[in-house]
Amino acid sequence: MDGSPARLLEMLSDRFAAFEAIATSTVKLARFVPEDELAMEPGVAEAVLEFGEDLREAAASAAEWARSDAPVAT
Repeated sequence: MDGSPARLLEMLSDRFAAFEAIATSTVKLARFVPEDELAMEPGVAEAVLEFGEDLREAAASAAEWARSDAPVAT
């Protein structure tokens, strides 16, 4: 297994998809059901979705940086 930071970020992003699925369903259901019946609070769901976007952006940036043969920080 490649333990590079870019690969680790990619793996975290993939694993985070389950939380995003719950958050997405929460946001959609929030329009139709009482808040106490949701899987998570709507504000938390929105934060989860925003974090997912940031995580994917960081993974893509790290992968691009690694492909550019950038010098390794010491």
